[in-house]
Amino acid sequence: MDRKFISTLFVLFFITTSTAFAEGWDDIGDLDRAWDGQKTITNKEFEQVMEHLESKKKKAEEKKKRKRAKKISGGGTSLHSELNPDKNINIITKLKPEKEEGILINIPVVLYVEEKPLEKGYYNVFAERSDDKKIYIKFYQSQYFKGKVEATETDDDFSEENVDFARIVEYNNSFVKIIFGCIDFNAYAYIPYSE
Repeated sequence: MDRKFISTLFVLFFITTSTAFAEGWDDIGDLDRAWDGQKTITNKEFEQVMEHLESKKKKAEEKKKRKRAKKISGGGTSLHSELNPDKNINIITKLKPEKEEGILINIPVVLYVEEKPLEKGYYNVFAERSDDKKIYIKFYQSQYFKGKVEATETDDDFSEENVDFARIVEYNNSFVKIIFGCIDFNAYAYIPYSE
C-alpha cells in the first residue's frame, strides 16, 4: 500500500507542475509587442538631455573650484577686485626676468680693474654687449658699480654644467681669468691681480 500511495503522489505532483509551467510559457507570446508602448526619441531630444547632464557636471566642477579658492584665499571677497576668488588667475612665465640679479662670485684676491684695485669680496657680475659689438663684464657690490673689463667672446662653454655661470680661474702669477656664460654668449677676460 505504501507503494501505491507514493506513486499516486508522484503522479499528482507531475500533473500540477506541468500545468504551472505551461501557464508561464503562454505569457512569452506577448514578447513581440513588448516595445509597442514606448516613445521614440529624436536626436535633438537626446542632445538636449546630454547638454543638461553636462551642465550639471560643469556646475559641480565650478563649485569644487570655488571651494578650493575659498580654502586658499579664506573665502571672503577682497577690497581689491583683482584678488577676489572668483577671478581666474593667469600664470605668466618669462624666459628672463625683467631685472637681472647678476651672478654672485667670490673674489679671493685684489683685482685691478680699469687701473683701480677691486678689493676681495663678493661681487655681482653682469656681462653685456655694447653698441660697438664689444662685450664688457661689469662688477657690482650691492647697487654700486665698481668697474668693468672688456671680454673676448668664445664658443667654449668651459665645461660648465649651467647655462648662466661666472667664475674666477687661476691663470698665472700675475693674471686671473674670469669666465662668464649666459644664454646669449660666453666670454672670458684676463685681469691682473695681487695677493
